[in-house]
Amino acid sequence: MSGDLSFRFSAVDEQDTKLCTNKRISACGGMEPLSTVLRIRNMRAAWSRSLLSVTAMLVAAAMPLGVLAQSPAVQETAVGADATPLAFTVASVRRNVSGTGSCDPEHLYITADGFRMTNCPLIAALFMAYVPADGSAFGFSTDGRTVGAPDWMKSERYDIDARIESADMSAWQNPATQKEMLHRMMQSLLAERCKLAVHREMRDKSVYALVVGKNGPKFREAKTVAPAEILAKHPNVGPIPGGGMFATGAGGSMELYGVPLKTLAIVLSNKAGRPVVDKTGLTGVYDIKLETTQAELPAGDDTQNSAPSIFTIVQEQLGLRLESAKDSVETLVIDHVERPAENE
Repeated sequence: MSGDLSFRFSAVDEQDTKLCTNKRISACGGMEPLSTVLRIRNMRAAWSRSLLSVTAMLVAAAMPLGVLAQSPAVQETAVGADATPLAFTVASVRRNVSGTGSCDPEHLYITADGFRMTNCPLIAALFMAYVPADGSAFGFSTDGRTVGAPDWMKSERYDIDARIESADMSAWQNPATQKEMLHRMMQSLLAERCKLAVHREMRDKSVYALVVGKNGPKFREAKTVAPAEILAKHPNVGPIPGGGMFATGAGGSMELYGVPLKTLAIVLSNKAGRPVVDKTGLTGVYDIKLETTQAELPAGDDTQNSAPSIFTIVQEQLGLRLESAKDSVETLVIDHVERPAENE
């Protein structure tokens, strides 16, 4: 198995996104909803309702980290209230060998005083720790943007129970600072327990350029960008990174409301099998609907399938095209990682 990662995601009941308990502070003014969460299954990209899952989780993790770190491998650090490097005050990391359940919304979430993960692969924790410098919505989970992850990091399941210092509590519960704290604390935890060392570098990669077709786009400017107004008309939507709302329907149909084309490009990345870069030159925000099927396969899959390709869907329904190109893409390189020491 190569270091490149692709995923199948799943979503949860709409009601779950509205929960507000002492265990899930995201819906109470903290980070954006984490109640729809990453599930890794069969290491293949899928369309369906699932895309809402990773969207909701990674919107919370997607935040610029400043200048890229180049080799040699480094850890990014920040300081807490007492000027020491940000880290959880206590954390338990244990292998889960129950063989039951899955990494679903009830098992990966921010709490009022820390972070919990149950029965999930450590690659999920990695994507909570590191996001690209440009804050790309799907972070380093986008196909081809993380290399060097060993197979066990994707398949073995772990439980994490981490708590923060009382002195950092006010900053942790502040939406303006919680995201950055989560990144840094997860980085510190993985460095300590897994001896994780990573670096970021720009790599020339094969990408798809999203461009306007010869007859122009087939979608319209957004009717509104106000979340409350969008929710009033489309109650099943959820937030999407970069602004706007997102919903999925029967058979894998997808609706985007009030989104820039950069967001659409990121949404298409896993489906296309390589990063998609917005080269349309369109600078507005739009309402976009795509009709697709559960059976559709990623680009490059040799399996016979009668469903239309993502290239056909983008061209016929949106009036856009995906063209092969080369571009410099920020990549997270795992230089060293070990199975975690299970001590608190």
